[in-house]
Amino acid sequence: MTPFVLTAITTSISALIVGRFYWRRGRRLLMGILLGALAGFLGTQATMVPLGYCALNPEHHMFFNLSIIGQTTSVNAVLLCAFLLIFAASWAFMLAITEFHHRWVTKKRIFGTEGHTPGAFIRHNFTPWIFLSPTIIGLGLFTYYPAVQNFMLGTRLARRGTENTRFVCLDNFATLLTNSLQDAHYYILSDGFFLYAEHAEYLALLGVSIFYTFFIVIFVNVVGIAIALLASHKIRGAAVYRTLIVWPYAVSGVVVGVVFGALLAGEGAGFINLLLQKLGLPAVPFLSDPWWARFSVVGAATWVKLAFTILIYIAGLQAVPQVLLEAATIDGANAWQRFRNVKLPMLMPYVFFVVFLTLNYTIFDLYAIIETLTEGGPVYATTNLVVDVIKTGVENSDIGKAAALSIILLFIMLGLTYWQFRVMGRRTNYEMI
Repeated sequence: MTPFVLTAITTSISALIVGRFYWRRGRRLLMGILLGALAGFLGTQATMVPLGYCALNPEHHMFFNLSIIGQTTSVNAVLLCAFLLIFAASWAFMLAITEFHHRWVTKKRIFGTEGHTPGAFIRHNFTPWIFLSPTIIGLGLFTYYPAVQNFMLGTRLARRGTENTRFVCLDNFATLLTNSLQDAHYYILSDGFFLYAEHAEYLALLGVSIFYTFFIVIFVNVVGIAIALLASHKIRGAAVYRTLIVWPYAVSGVVVGVVFGALLAGEGAGFINLLLQKLGLPAVPFLSDPWWARFSVVGAATWVKLAFTILIYIAGLQAVPQVLLEAATIDGANAWQRFRNVKLPMLMPYVFFVVFLTLNYTIFDLYAIIETLTEGGPVYATTNLVVDVIKTGVENSDIGKAAALSIILLFIMLGLTYWQFRVMGRRTNYEMI
């Protein structure tokens, strides 16, 4: 494959995607194809030109076996990573170009808004950009530029404590799919497996991270709303009670790990197992069994996040107009019907906010709890993506691979955020607040 063929493939795929999007929205198909081709071309050039099209160099090729419906093929991991990188860049260009085109067609200002709404500048001038310049400069210097530097570091073989580095293309990213030249095997609807992977440690870490994210988000929101419903009742001493509820939010992750470690330690050591022993019940391997250890981390993280979540939901419940609840009661609605049809729709903006914060927490902030409570064990059963980044960069001194891991973590977070705003954002009505 040559650079021209790679550019042609990615440009064609992007053109088909945007063209189909325009066609489904009732817009001009040809314009969608042209804009998609432009986005694909720009995405390819923005990613592959700085790398010198190194993914096409046989020196950097790595392979893994992929079995689908009984048919096994060898896949170039480096080239696959290149396509994924190009797709991410093309998607960003796609969003920017389509938004630019939409504003151009609807005759809106490209860098401003129409109308004389309160808080808007009547005429287009540089005044808003002057006020925004400190934030824009700060984001550029301390967010976007370090992110680009981190990606470039991910394309090099770099060790902590040494100054010598070597360009290795996308090998650090490819090793996430296969640890050596050809040792990973993925089964999809093949050999009796619906989805299975051999020698793919990174997918196991990704699975642990998904496990944490799913259960912590569910528990934090469900339990948080339940306790908020109880705490929002008018009772004597409610202010003191609500203050005590929010205190755990100020506890650091290290302290949480130590406390839960004392509670959940093995037989003869942990408080809970000592209590079970007194009751004549068998001890529970909270920290030595992989599944129990994962749920122990979920429990500790949920306990930390519940405090702030309860406070947010109490504020949301207090904002529900009593007129609506009284009208629902007069219409014969019971407590569950009032919650489902009145309170929950009014709480959706708060749910959206809490889910967003919890997603960030489960992806980036669990290191202290995991390291203190389980140290990533037993046998890496509780190690998630952020713990792997720190262990790779600090303990193993592999700075290049740690940079690649952090970039993948960034893309995962951006994807989850985009999905949340696309899915949950459509179901959130801020006019009801």
